[in-house]
Amino acid sequence: MLMKKAIREEVHEKFGSCCAYCGDEIEYKAMQVDHVIPQYNYEFIIRTHQQPEFLKHLTVSDVHHIDNLFPTCRVCNKWKSTFSVNEFRYEISKQLERTNEKSSNYRLAKKYGQVKETPTNIIFEFEKWRL
Repeated sequence: MLMKKAIREEVHEKFGSCCAYCGDEIEYKAMQVDHVIPQYNYEFIIRTHQQPEFLKHLTVSDVHHIDNLFPTCRVCNKWKSTFSVNEFRYEISKQLERTNEKSSNYRLAKKYGQVKETPTNIIFEFEKWRL
């Protein structure tokens, strides 16, 4: 989607020039724009119970509405892909378990004290701004 510069600038400033998910600062040129409700997954708009509360006012034609656009870093945008916010949160929460299961390098580093696991509830940067 080609986006006007004024809209991109507004998206960039939304959370203090930081990624809406991880909170890392992102330069304007490096910013990617995420559709909170994925642009190719209209079911999240139709099924309002799956929408984040702050987007319940959107309709199917509002998928490109500024409220549905978040600034993201490349890593978060790639991982979120077409997930909903809650699906993305779930995927992140499973990473520790998956790494323990599949990475012998990780298990060795943990065994020798190189890694300290600190499982936490996943709270995205944009949620901290809304508290």
